[in-house]
Amino acid sequence: MKDIKPNEKLQLAFISFIQRVLSEGDFVATYKYALLNAIADICIEKLDVSTNESLKIEHSLLAEKILQLYWHHAMPFSNLKSGADALLKQNSGAQSKVISVLYECQQNNIRSLGQLKRSSYWNESYRAALNTLKTGPLWRLQILAKQEECFLYPHNKKPQYIELKPGIAACFRRFYDLVVYLSKNAWLQKIQSIKYNQALIGPQSKLESFLFGEDRQSLAKVKPLLVDLQKNQCFYCQKPFKNDVEIDHFIPFSRYSNDLAHNFVAAHRRCNNNKRDFLASYEHRDNWIESNLVKHNQVIESELSSYFDCSADQSIAVSNWAYEVARSNHAKLWHSIDTFVDSAPIAPVLTFKKKHGEREDKIETNKTEIIAELEPQLYYFPNLKIACGHFKTGDESDAEYMDIPDGVGKVDPNKHFFARASGNSMNGGKSPIFDGDLLLLEFITPESAGSLQNQTVAIERLDSAGDSQYLLRDIKKATDENGNSCYQLIAKNPDYETLVADESMKTFARLKKHLC
Repeated sequence: MKDIKPNEKLQLAFISFIQRVLSEGDFVATYKYALLNAIADICIEKLDVSTNESLKIEHSLLAEKILQLYWHHAMPFSNLKSGADALLKQNSGAQSKVISVLYECQQNNIRSLGQLKRSSYWNESYRAALNTLKTGPLWRLQILAKQEECFLYPHNKKPQYIELKPGIAACFRRFYDLVVYLSKNAWLQKIQSIKYNQALIGPQSKLESFLFGEDRQSLAKVKPLLVDLQKNQCFYCQKPFKNDVEIDHFIPFSRYSNDLAHNFVAAHRRCNNNKRDFLASYEHRDNWIESNLVKHNQVIESELSSYFDCSADQSIAVSNWAYEVARSNHAKLWHSIDTFVDSAPIAPVLTFKKKHGEREDKIETNKTEIIAELEPQLYYFPNLKIACGHFKTGDESDAEYMDIPDGVGKVDPNKHFFARASGNSMNGGKSPIFDGDLLLLEFITPESAGSLQNQTVAIERLDSAGDSQYLLRDIKKATDENGNSCYQLIAKNPDYETLVADESMKTFARLKKHLC
């Protein structure tokens, strides 16, 4: 699994730049907020986004996103006025072209973006969004205090795409919730500040849910289908429904506020309310993949494509991103009523394989065609000094995840971890260990200790301040001068003396592999 965490310096610079965009940018309309939201969405909807690589985003994809984000905005907000006069404005001047064309589509019974794509209105709508992007927000988003600062992507107007700089896509994935929250909050404030809108909004309104909320009317189409597909049973507890069926976003709407047809499940009201905004456990995720993306994929696409996006690839990509974030943040996963489990250090990254010669937009639904690529990672403790010299103080703070190099063999994230050697006492013999070398170690427990004879082991003891110290040595059973059995701690470098284990020391971990 690819780590979603870019380096700390870039993360801080990214957050600082987003803050500056929203505070120093010149926002005469709402398009820049929509563009920021669109880029963030696309970064988590893409499969195989690497931490330190650049990412190309086609203008065409951004234009589709803009239409999706403005779809609800093109609906009449107030009954105080009629027709197009009841639409909220996105700027202080005339109504925006994107809103106008989407309103016309909806007046002609186009009820979703999926329907729009298949209608005669698509070309005009798409051109309106694309022209709006190219003549404005794409090249103005990064103008701060009247100065052009291309932190996110270069202003290259020749190709039909923007290219996020290395690490920027990973930052959008890492801070997706924050970016979307800030951009939508600023978007909301901008709409409220436009004088024309104030008479429509009134002193109390549900403006936020109108602009960015769920499409409840379309959700009504989902319930009977899912109840039937789930054989009248709650997706989570598997108990039969009575009159308490609710539609749940498997990946919570609060985390990804776009409706994807494959993301819906039918659940008891109690299960749904208890799960709230938590991610479900991996067991539920496996069941969701089996049910919605394999077994019932074609039915869901056939029945719901007129109302929602039906991209299985997109659903998988968003799911991968959400569980990567959970793992990175050590979040709890909801399993059942008031029961939570840890987000495991390993989670499957899922992709879909197409059959040879098959159209790229057609997803093969045979389960054997779904590849669960486990790219396991282990804990790495940068502050845990495994001394190859004299006992050295270290701790287990600032644990990170590290990819497992090829050739390591079978490992268990509950037993194995990485740390660095420190010192030179083991840099002799056939397999010398040098200062700074990477070590793969296995925790020693009473149940797993076994015989330590002739093994290389990390020894732990407490110093006078109560802090842990660690030392790496070969273990050899011997007899002391009084004829009693003892264990010698032998350095591979002959310049270091042999120590005898005493009661202050305990075995901490055994060396499984030395990785230079």
